[in-house]
Amino acid sequence: MSFAVAQYRSSQVQTASPARVIVQFYDGAIRFMKLACQAMTVRDYATKGMYLSRAHAVVSELRANLDHTRAPEITNELDRLYVYVLDCITEANMKAAPEPLEPAFKVMEQLRGAWVSVADEGTGVRVVGTP
Repeated sequence: MSFAVAQYRSSQVQTASPARVIVQFYDGAIRFMKLACQAMTVRDYATKGMYLSRAHAVVSELRANLDHTRAPEITNELDRLYVYVLDCITEANMKAAPEPLEPAFKVMEQLRGAWVSVADEGTGVRVVGTP
């Protein structure tokens, strides 16, 4: 990655609202899971492991940053969903099969959509699509 691209990406995160940063985390996790699925279809297990590890790290970071003192009912439910997604990622890695990721995609895409709505409320700008 070029220096200019790295600076641009860093700038995007530094100037984004907290909700927009969370959307970027979801985008990354979804993208890494898709790349892992592609690697599994061609039996590139090293690449599969790398991308699943990255997806796991992103979801773990989302989970670690839950603030259970604010809206504990919601954060407890998010925590439960993140654990489920992490379990799906682990199972896909152990079985070297993309099928366990299907429910994880559904969960992450639904949560991403909710965060996009939250992010859009504050800016009046609509973000479309997923990675």
